[in-house]
Amino acid sequence: MGAQVLVENNVFQNVTKPIVSELSDAVGYAVARNNDFGGAANTAPAGTFTTPPYTYSLIATTGVKASVLANAGANLAIA
Repeated sequence: MGAQVLVENNVFQNVTKPIVSELSDAVGYAVARNNDFGGAANTAPAGTFTTPPYTYSLIATTGVKASVLANAGANLAIA
């Protein structure tokens, strides 16, 4: 497929393959920056997509989990 993704400032928990490209004959690519993979690893091939055509702001990786728990869904506490 040849897709390119930019994956920044994410927190992954209880996963063995947080970013993967192996479910198709045509590989996809990832640029992963400042992620917490929870001990796992990005196994997708390195990509070249580093700047999307729009602006955005990032939450520091250390604050991502708290921000999601405080702002997503019905605000149910997840252990």
